[in-house]
Amino acid sequence: MRYRRLTSEELEAVEVEFTKFLASQGLDAAEWQKVKSDNPHKVEYLLDEFSTFFWDSTTSRITYLEKVTKEDRWLFKFGESEAQVLRWQMKPGSDKPEISKGKKEFPQEARGREIFLLLEQGLLPCTPDRHEELDPLFD
Repeated sequence: MRYRRLTSEELEAVEVEFTKFLASQGLDAAEWQKVKSDNPHKVEYLLDEFSTFFWDSTTSRITYLEKVTKEDRWLFKFGESEAQVLRWQMKPGSDKPEISKGKKEFPQEARGREIFLLLEQGLLPCTPDRHEELDPLFD
């Protein structure tokens, strides 16, 4: 599996999307209940398939990720086959942040996995307008 399976809590949060997914698989509520009681392997398969669908669709919409702590701030900007990163770090005794830059290239099909791994580390999606003034730093 490219990603992890959604937790029960996460599945509850996206119940409407999961119901639509089941309908696309030809399962209504009654049929889903029957599958749950009669075919645990199919349940596992469907949960894995939906989780992959969910993470693929979620990560495909993300361009920026950020993480802010007291010590530093990370900002990732994702293209189709590379990620650029900026890190602001306050050094003890300094009143100006130190800015570091980096870049990572990856196959286009690995983009979602790269974003997923950062989400799992606590980074959060953010909107482009939040960082428009910082775009020149990526160049």
